[in-house]
Amino acid sequence: MDRREFNKAVIAAGASLLAAPAVRSAAAATKKSVEDVPVILECAINGSTTKAKNPLTPETVEEHTAEIIRCLDAGATILHTHSNQPNPDPKIAAQFYLDSFRPVWKKHPHGILYATANFDPKVYNRERRNWPGKVQCGHHRILAEAGVANMVLLDMGVLPLASFDKEGVPGPDNAFFWYGFWPDDIRIAKQVCADFGTGASISVFEPGWMKTVVAMARAGTLPRGSKLNIYFGPDNFAGMAPLIPEALELYLKMMEGLDLKWSVGTIGSASIMDSPLARMALERGGSFRVGLEDWATGPSNVEQIERAKEIIASVGRRVVTGAEAIEYLDVPFAPTRP
Repeated sequence: MDRREFNKAVIAAGASLLAAPAVRSAAAATKKSVEDVPVILECAINGSTTKAKNPLTPETVEEHTAEIIRCLDAGATILHTHSNQPNPDPKIAAQFYLDSFRPVWKKHPHGILYATANFDPKVYNRERRNWPGKVQCGHHRILAEAGVANMVLLDMGVLPLASFDKEGVPGPDNAFFWYGFWPDDIRIAKQVCADFGTGASISVFEPGWMKTVVAMARAGTLPRGSKLNIYFGPDNFAGMAPLIPEALELYLKMMEGLDLKWSVGTIGSASIMDSPLARMALERGGSFRVGLEDWATGPSNVEQIERAKEIIASVGRRVVTGAEAIEYLDVPFAPTRP
């Protein structure tokens, strides 16, 4: 090796040595920045789960109130609930939530609560149609106007909800139905957010829904206080991506460059905490959702919250709650604004 080649080698080696600490520092900074991002821990306390399936499931107004308070006491950020009493009259549909949410505010004035959509799976199955947006989403306006719900459900499309039968066909026939939001549902829910300052829990059940989220984010029309729930399904469940890291990678790629707060969850009596996605989400700056709606055969909502907090702590992150959560999510709803 002549002197010129030797000098080139020394310069290259020096450059490599100088670059190495920068690479390590960047990795350390990324890890530190993720650890600084609060975790949004949502608990969906019942969904369509009944006491017949899990005796720990709340059903009455009083049980809903007590369970919501227990979960907020345990450190949940957001509480989601189903009355399982749909009605074509939004005023009637809203009453269960009015009665169950009102007492919560006395103990948790900065809680974050929202109801599910007002829809009847039996009607949707029998008639092969959805109720119009003013019915399916009308109760959200009533709850926001009454000051008892500071978040709305904002879904981004339609999909079949069913399990595969032995032939691999989604079903059963007497229960299969299409669920979701049509364009008018989206606009109605968004208008509630605009009129009352409610946040939005945005469901993403498949990639097409995420494309709508991205389009709205780029248009600047997502409501303030928005948070995504990205759902995955077990292999026996029709619709939704499988519980594999590659599926989450797809969604992360779609969200790239956007400042979105997001969680992962599952449907079909499976626990997100038993999949690789919970920890992967935490390590990538996201969160995950628990509760008897998603893990219908699991332990109590509070036990699921406690297990979730252990996983969250193990990656060096913390759950945000109360007034801090309202500010972090930037939910402008005046009655619960700190």
